[in-house]
Amino acid sequence: MPRRYDILLDMTEQSKVEKDIRDLTEIVVSIKDYMVENMATKAEMNAGFASVDVRFEQVNGKIDGIGRRIDSELERTLQLEDRVSKVEVEVFPELAK
Repeated sequence: MPRRYDILLDMTEQSKVEKDIRDLTEIVVSIKDYMVENMATKAEMNAGFASVDVRFEQVNGKIDGIGRRIDSELERTLQLEDRVSKVEVEVFPELAK
């Protein structure tokens, strides 16, 4: 048969556990409140991603344009080198070696 002291000790431990549970519940509620107030919703996140996608496409378009210009300039440079080589051979035949 449990002694009276053991029963009181069990009640004290139970009250500590109940207090700990209340404290944890308060912490969880405060975290939830913070999340509701400060965290973005799924719709807000999707809207942000949509604007990033649009901007990403614009940047990719600019990069593609720069790549086309570089390719065009390289092609013109190669054509010019070929033309200059032909003129050099005619003007300076000793370079044709």
